[in-house]
Amino acid sequence: MKEYETNLKGEFLTRQEEINIIYEGPSFEKRMEISNLTSQLKSTELVIREVISELYKQKKFKKPEEVKIYLQLRKGSFQEIISVIVNNPLIAGVISATIVALFTHFLDKKKEPLLSINIQNLTNNYFLAKNLNQIIAPLELEKDHVKIISSNPSIKTSISLKEKKIMRDSLKKLKQMVAIEIYEEEFFGYLSVIDIDRQKYGFTLEGTDRHIPIIFDDKPSLREIKRILGFRLKIKARASYEEKELKKLEIRSYEIKRRKSLKDFGR
Repeated sequence: MKEYETNLKGEFLTRQEEINIIYEGPSFEKRMEISNLTSQLKSTELVIREVISELYKQKKFKKPEEVKIYLQLRKGSFQEIISVIVNNPLIAGVISATIVALFTHFLDKKKEPLLSINIQNLTNNYFLAKNLNQIIAPLELEKDHVKIISSNPSIKTSISLKEKKIMRDSLKKLKQMVAIEIYEEEFFGYLSVIDIDRQKYGFTLEGTDRHIPIIFDDKPSLREIKRILGFRLKIKARASYEEKELKKLEIRSYEIKRRKSLKDFGR
């Protein structure tokens, strides 16, 4: 795959874009707490991938076969250069500008950069907003701030510690707007988390290691809990989804269901 192509005018089109994230202030004297760094980098990657996915969707391009994201560090203030390589040169150069526009939107700044895409779907995306918030989470002390600079140096934003609260408030408002969808469904799994005193229970879906909080319509006795504990269950429940992620199960009924063996098919 060539890294550079040219348009009809002979101008170079690049498949690579650099996003500069610069942390400055007393918390970042050539260092950053490891837990903050790992969380921020993971969220940065998720934001980039979500933005790229939306860009390809709006431009009606074929889904990217491979997107490579690299981290470079430079001396001085804690500066990260995130290099993004995509398989379509028309996408490179728009990613960082979109991220700047999203911060501008959520922080209620006056002027958003002009973009060739509509960011409405992204501004209504709670998952994306949560990860944008993680990028500014390392700001802890009064003079801390982070700069995000696009490949086009004129497209940039600077976020201070005080603006963290604005971002949190925007996140809270967005969460209240997120639709919670409820469906009647059947699941297989196991009762896995029990807190009798607090009457809290968890259910592990078969084939996963996720513990989903559950509520019984008819609260079982301690004796009944002991009877079903550790057994494979088939449940009928109202399943609550938030942003397409299963959040809670309200169990209407359940029964112990063992797996079928070869003997069952021979009968």
